[in-house]
Amino acid sequence: MDDSHKIGLVFALTGLIAGIISGMSTLPSFASIIVSFVIFYASQYLVKMVGVDAAKFGSAGSILKSGIFSFLGSWLMFWIILFNA
Repeated sequence: MDDSHKIGLVFALTGLIAGIISGMSTLPSFASIIVSFVIFYASQYLVKMVGVDAAKFGSAGSILKSGIFSFLGSWLMFWIILFNA
């Protein structure tokens, strides 16, 4: 699996975790959004643990830009599903 697929997978899985936390917790919506952004920022360290060559992408900002849509898609989907259940 190449590095871009690993980044997408890690960010999608952390988005799923953030969506479950946001949907199941009794936190206000604003606090859930803050928690999800903290998880999003922390997932760049998980990407490095998976074995992605960070030098290939340049800075940490490029890794975050590569995974933002995977994270947002899975986070919003699971937050909405669990919040309305």
